[in-house]
Formats: sequence, C-alpha cells, structure tokens
Amino acid sequence: MSATGFYQGVLRDHYRNPRNYADLGGADVVRRGSNPRCGDDVEVGIYCEGDLLKQVRFRGRGCSVCIASASLMTEAVAGKSRVAAHQMADEMKRWFNSGDGSHVPDPPESLRALSAVQGYPARRRCVLLAWEALDDALAVA
Repeated sequence: MSATGFYQGVLRDHYRNPRNYADLGGADVVRRGSNPRCGDDVEVGIYCEGDLLKQVRFRGRGCSVCIASASLMTEAVAGKSRVAAHQMADEMKRWFNSGDGSHVPDPPESLRALSAVQGYPARRRCVLLAWEALDDALAVA
C-alpha cells in the first residue's frame, strides 16, 4: 500500500469514527469555524487545566476532510500547553499552505495523513477550519 493510500485510510477512519466528537458543555472556551462554500460548520471547545489543554472536543457537520482534520487535531493538541497548541496550529497552517511542504517542516507523524489532500487547494479550507477555530479559542483562553 502506498503512503497516500494509507493516509486516505486514516482520514476515512477519522471521518467515520471521529475522536472527541462530543457535546461542548462545560468547555472553558468554544469557537466556531464555518465554510459556506463547502457547508462545513465546526465548533471547537477547549477544556483547560492551568496552562494545559486538558481536553479538546468538537462538534458540527462537514465534509469528510473537515471532520477528519478536526478529529486528528483534537488528539494532537490534547495535553499540550496553550503556547504549544498555538504553535502547532500555526505550523499546520504554514505547512498546509506551503503546497508541497517545502521550506516548512513536516507536521508530527500523527497529522501526516492530511498530506493526502495537501495537493488539492480547494480542500485547504476544509483541513484548516478546525485549526483556525482552535487558534481563535486559544486567543481568548
């Protein structure tokens, strides 16, 4: 199986079985991201314990790429400090917007499945929507 095929399988699994897709009651901060062109609408809730993101959840509806990206994001940033989570969001935006990944370090292995759609500029917003909502939440947390 090729790396692209493997990554597509990971994305499919996160879409069909999203991690941390749950009610956002009790969240310290909730922020929404919407993409009217695609119909994606996602809310991200962060649960803080001091400077750490104890838990990150999301809810909403969207295309398979949007839901998979949100699911991967919640797993990647849970347990990180606010600063580290913000840096990861910023790095993901730069990495995904770089097109081929050149001049920007690859994301952590747990997020590389998103490279399966990196070559599709029309999917950029689908991937980054939850990350942008997370960044907005971190700005006020």
